[in-house]
Amino acid sequence: MKAQKVSDLLTYVENRDISILTLLKDSDYEQGLEKMKYEVNNNPQAAVICDFAELFCVAEKL
Repeated sequence: MKAQKVSDLLTYVENRDISILTLLKDSDYEQGLEKMKYEVNNNPQAAVICDFAELFCVAEKL
């Protein structure tokens, strides 16, 4: 886990590039996006703790 600036994450959220965001209701997504924008406008250095993991699997057909 590491802290990331909210402003650095905003582009991903605006584009819905993170697949889990597609599972949210549009109204919930918009509400969260507005909260992020508000936070960045009021505190450009605001950060959140990101708990994100990627798993890459490589297989070989025998």
